[in-house]
Parts: sequence; structure tokens; C-alpha cells
Amino acid sequence: MLPWQAALAEKADRNKPMVVESDGKQAASVDLAKKLTVIVGNVTIAQGTLLIKAERVEVREPQPGVFTAVAFAPAGGAASFRQKRDVADQYVEGQAERIEYDGAAEKVHFIGNAQLRSLRGTEVADRANASTIVYDQRADTVVLAGGGTATPGLEQGRVRMIFSPQPASAPASGAAP
Repeated sequence: MLPWQAALAEKADRNKPMVVESDGKQAASVDLAKKLTVIVGNVTIAQGTLLIKAERVEVREPQPGVFTAVAFAPAGGAASFRQKRDVADQYVEGQAERIEYDGAAEKVHFIGNAQLRSLRGTEVADRANASTIVYDQRADTVVLAGGGTATPGLEQGRVRMIFSPQPASAPASGAAP
């Protein structure tokens, strides 16, 4: 089990509305028959503490009230993801060329030069780089896969994980030194 798997994503986020914003000239097109909305131009998706940023996003509603989103990075850039965990002051954040978010399955796929970080407050605790990373919030797992193009500082096909030690807890007040 990887260190960042100690707690699930913020559960309250699931029951909040998904807010999508864009600054594009023709910001969105909606296909009601296909239940597909395409948003372009510095897009942000917020749902509670969940925040996804990208150049272009496709939102689908495969079932009434169930949404999926695919976020595409700007040319030469990365789409980003951030969400609070059900642990005080801890977050998961990541970036990739494409991020696929499935709210119903509670899975986030980071595809193409993927990076995932666990934060304690503002400090990066643990991190992983791979061609593809799947963060399964419900099962509390992270799966990394190599292959594809080389990640900066990493050979093609390699996966890298860096684990930081947990800070030692201070002794409880009144405890003997």
C-alpha cells in the first residue's frame, strides 16, 4: 500500500454540484441527444474540494445525474487535478496530458506524462511519475504503468515513486520523555 492511500477523497464532494467555467470565446457546445458538453478555453471544473483545470473538457452524462469528464491539456502543457482527502489538511494533486474523471466509479485516470502527489498541508509528502496513473478513490488504490514517452527526468517506460518519511509525532502532553 502506498503512503497516500491511507485515506479516501473528500466524501462530501460527491453530493455537491459540478461547476464548469471557461473564458473561451465560444466557451461551450451542448449536444442534448448525445448528452455531451464540450467546453474550451482555460476550463475549470469544481465539485466541492475537487478542482480540475484544462484547456478543453468534455463532460458526459451516461446516466441521469452521473457525470464523467475528460480534461485535455493545452499544447505542451498539462491538465491538473486537486482534491482534499478525508484527513485534516491532506490533499492529492496530479497532472497529465489528459485526465479522465469518472464521478460514479470514483476513479481518476492520468494519461501521458502523469504525475501524482500527496500533500500534507502545503508540503509534498509522496510523489509518483509514470506514463499512466489510475487513482481509484473508492478502492483506495493507485496503479502506475510505464510505457509511452519518457517523463522528464525518467527514461521511457520507467515508473518512479518517492516516499517521504512521516514526521515523528510529538509526545502526548504529560507523557514521560
